[in-house]
Amino acid sequence: MPHHHAMSKKTAIYVLFKEYPDPDGRGKSSPYVQDSTDYLVDVNALLQDWTEIFDVLVYFSYERANRYYDDVNLEGLLDVARLFPDEYPGAVDTITSEIQAMGMTSWKVAAAPRTDVYHFGGYDVTNDLLGDMAQRETDHIETLKRVKRDTQHLLTPQQKEYEPCVLLQKGAITTIQGIVSVTSNSSQLKIQSVGNIAELHAWLSMHRFSSRHYTYDDKHGDAHNRSQTFTNRHGHTERAAQLLTSTAATRVLLKKAVGETPEGDLWYYDDANGCFIYFENQGNTPQHEYHAYHLRSGDKNFDKIDKDKLRKVQPHI
Repeated sequence: MPHHHAMSKKTAIYVLFKEYPDPDGRGKSSPYVQDSTDYLVDVNALLQDWTEIFDVLVYFSYERANRYYDDVNLEGLLDVARLFPDEYPGAVDTITSEIQAMGMTSWKVAAAPRTDVYHFGGYDVTNDLLGDMAQRETDHIETLKRVKRDTQHLLTPQQKEYEPCVLLQKGAITTIQGIVSVTSNSSQLKIQSVGNIAELHAWLSMHRFSSRHYTYDDKHGDAHNRSQTFTNRHGHTERAAQLLTSTAATRVLLKKAVGETPEGDLWYYDDANGCFIYFENQGNTPQHEYHAYHLRSGDKNFDKIDKDKLRKVQPHI
């Protein structure tokens, strides 16, 4: 595992699970984590809850993000499946192998060094998962202040980096209108909580770090420039796919675009133009650069667009 300070900062997705209510008083990982009485009566409920969260993580496997869980909280979920392997066949193996496949890590592996004391609902959460999120949020606020003060651009790109945080959970913690409020001596920190694909998509479109960059490509033009013609391998003159949007509109669509892998291309349905926009990844650039063009059925690359995947965030297409 690379040392935390060597890891480049990127979006941080934290996951929190409901836990099995323990009659023998093992106690929950944290007093504010909810337990599920469903797990006592319905053996399917555990894997169902897991799958709902895991499906969201799998959907966003194209995001360059660190995905964190709390190992004690995970044990609280798995505890019953370890105790009763016959009732929960394969649950432990399924969940642990899927966590590994997703490249998830315990937040403790790369914990943010604490500079403050944090509270949630009257509990001191400094040294747990919420404290880790709150600390990264505090670091973000400090970074913004530094950037604001830096009129001469003396800050290195690394000093401008931060890790925007979001909490993915369903019923594991009480939120008020999707917000977990953690207080510190200096401020109140609002941590965003999401519970499904559409909510996480909306959050990532606004907050992902580092951001994606659109670059203009002569070949495809844009709203003000016609795409270029070229000679195809059969010797026929063909016109390259046209980008129909302005730079500003293209950038907005790029923020929302969806894909399969961090190195792959992205796509989205452009309502204004009634067709799909395709973002071609310009290779391994640290800037995450993409050029763009619009596609209709029958065009090259059209079949690479996963319409069913897009319908999870654009149900109308």
